[in-house]
Amino acid sequence: MHIELSDITAAFKERDDPALDGVSLTIERGEHVALLGPSGSGKTTLLRCLLGAVRPLSGTARVDGLDPTEPRDLRRIRRSSGVIRQGNDLILALRAQTNAVLGTAPGWTAADWVTILRGRVPARFRDQVSRLAERQGILPFLKSRAEHLSGGQRQRVALVRAVLPQPRLLLADEPTSGLDPVTARAAVQALREATGVTVVVSTHDLAIARRFPRIVALRQGRICFDGDHLSEADADAIYDERVVSA
Repeated sequence: MHIELSDITAAFKERDDPALDGVSLTIERGEHVALLGPSGSGKTTLLRCLLGAVRPLSGTARVDGLDPTEPRDLRRIRRSSGVIRQGNDLILALRAQTNAVLGTAPGWTAADWVTILRGRVPARFRDQVSRLAERQGILPFLKSRAEHLSGGQRQRVALVRAVLPQPRLLLADEPTSGLDPVTARAAVQALREATGVTVVVSTHDLAIARRFPRIVALRQGRICFDGDHLSEADADAIYDERVVSA
């Protein structure tokens, strides 16, 4: 999906400065982009604008020409999107495998509902869930309730849930948070293998950002870098505590 942000400004009552300050950004269909920046730089707000969770004070956002602030357009955007949120957003009382298939709910048949309510995975999703779970190292835990999983395991279940429906747009907010370096690389690889899908991943981790072909960095709600190679000098400027507010 094609993304076009034009002069977006967004603010919150609890902050004196805007979360986004005149951000303009184009992401082509099928492009993979890392949003880099320290906490409070506007990364999550930008993703939330695309999902209609934040309404900009000014400017426009378009996803394949659709307006996230319009309910009908927003429903179409969300049906085509996979999302990994900070905190995983899993239902703790359900099994990991049940959480993993929740992203496919719009296409469930009556038989699927019966199978899922019994805590099992419909046959048409079973092989794909197992394959994705094995690659993320959580295959042995699929029948465990989410409340019994570690934070890192829950994060990997959320990744499987986002990728399983084969979305056209994949948005991930700090998807490697709480993961060790090896597991984090596997998670990023799963996102990078989503060919033909527009992928936007927010992170504060330089090593993760550098695994993407394009890096867009935010500082104080503004874009301060956009390119395919982030030098050490660029990174130092992005995270310079003398110019980045807490």
